[in-house]
Amino acid sequence: MFIALLCAGLLRPWIGLVGFYGWVILEPQWNWRWSIPSDFAFQKYLVASTMLGWILNGAQIPRLTEASKLGIACLGGFLLIGFISAAQSIDSRLSEFYMSNMWKIVLMAVLAVVLLDSPQKIWIAILVCSFAQGYSALRINEQYFQDGFSLYAYRPWGTKGDNNLYSNLTLPLIACSVAAYIFTDRRWIRYVAGGVGILQIHQIMLLQSRGAMLAALGMAAIIAWVMPKNILTIRSTVLAITATLVLAGPSVVEEFSSSFASDDSRDSSADSRFYLWKAGARITADYPLLGVGPYAGQRLVPQYYEGGLDSSIKGLHNLFFDISTGFGLPATILYFAFFAIPWWQAVRLRRRMGGLANVPPWLGASVLAVIAGIPGYIVGSMFSTGALAESPYVLASIGLATASVVERAFILQTSTAEVTGDHRYQIPEHIPSHA
Repeated sequence: MFIALLCAGLLRPWIGLVGFYGWVILEPQWNWRWSIPSDFAFQKYLVASTMLGWILNGAQIPRLTEASKLGIACLGGFLLIGFISAAQSIDSRLSEFYMSNMWKIVLMAVLAVVLLDSPQKIWIAILVCSFAQGYSALRINEQYFQDGFSLYAYRPWGTKGDNNLYSNLTLPLIACSVAAYIFTDRRWIRYVAGGVGILQIHQIMLLQSRGAMLAALGMAAIIAWVMPKNILTIRSTVLAITATLVLAGPSVVEEFSSSFASDDSRDSSADSRFYLWKAGARITADYPLLGVGPYAGQRLVPQYYEGGLDSSIKGLHNLFFDISTGFGLPATILYFAFFAIPWWQAVRLRRRMGGLANVPPWLGASVLAVIAGIPGYIVGSMFSTGALAESPYVLASIGLATASVVERAFILQTSTAEVTGDHRYQIPEHIPSHA
């Protein structure tokens, strides 16, 4: 499959792009670690194949909306400032590690906006990302039901970090699964997406990440607001609430409830978050322009932590302060703007369509996933940063690509209406990339 993806990336770079995200989310080197070397650098080969394929195919850029161009510029500006900040980092080793991953994330996110230039490509990207993580969710659930406890609440699953980080990676993909379930017109996709969504939601509970649980609740509220109200969605909502109440065991309830505990009863992990955030705010105030180097802010936390720390390094466990202490405030604004732009574009699209009740499956799924998934990532990462997880970036890129595809459809329809006199606004399933 890997060789096939490399070849496909050269001939049809959008397949290489989707394959990259599917591969990086699936993590074959972990799920099949007994047969695939853990240090196999599949990412760089898929990135190279996709990039080379795009160049060989003429490096074509479809008509993009101004918002999509602005989103790309924000992410590119963030990366540029990151390299400048890394040059004066207080810990070059940490910054080099961070930027060696971040530049690939940014490159593929930009390519996603360019290459996902049709409804079919956007729809396939949503499904691949959802189903790829679904396999890991299945394995995490399988381990719990076999052993009677969740091992991965206490040790990392795969290469993406601890329970908090992996939960943050999963949040945007839950939005993709639920959106695909609601809007697909194919029964097998609905069954698979629904099953994956249930596994993913239960995985969040099993990994016992309080921030992710809070974010998932917020996502559920947004989905209930955005989704079309019909028999399927209302019945599914009732079933989802029932299943959540049944699956949430005592340990999950206790862990989640501790998020709202008083100062006297709050556990040390939750209590330390506030001290870490105070330290992050103070570091940001002292180094506002370029920070102290990507990923290097944790070096100063012990000095700025109220009361001090014995360790020489301590993570900030907060996306905003992780970026602001490492890159500075200008880069932080650009970073969050990259996610805010597609979110706002999706909200505007929903208003423009008068809701999502009568839109094509690809459009409804994309709009719902972006409106719910991006806030889920932001909220979850306020309790444990997830900036090196690819899932939120591809979702934001899907949002920007969707806005551009719809704009091209509008231009195409306007020109057609001048000839036919039919001014009814509809989104066709097939839209030329250079309309």
